[in-house]
Amino acid sequence: MAKKILIIDDDYNIVKKDKEELLKAGYTVVAAFSAKEGIHKLREENPDCVLLDLVLPDESGFKVAQEIKSLPEFASIPIIATSLKHEEVDKHIAAKSGITAYIEKPIDYTRLLFNIKDLLGE
Repeated sequence: MAKKILIIDDDYNIVKKDKEELLKAGYTVVAAFSAKEGIHKLREENPDCVLLDLVLPDESGFKVAQEIKSLPEFASIPIIATSLKHEEVDKHIAAKSGITAYIEKPIDYTRLLFNIKDLLGE
């Protein structure tokens, strides 16, 4: 059975490209376009990994990661942050928020897929 990835990102074009690349790699993909929708889909879909934009219209991705990690059933789920932010401080905050890996945009899909496979033990 294919592993399921939840993408939480408010940019439709990025979600479309991410989804395309992940589907090609054999993953099942679910998308959400806001923090609120992302948490709802997390509970509804029970994904194996979350690809999380750090800048969302309704909440910081850092706070979304903290919320995910505070839910006992999802505390161990890998979260990969994607961001246009390239500052070391953001990477530090991401790690403190429970984010497992940090990928800068534009996304290098070879690197992203390597990270996903590694985090999911594939």
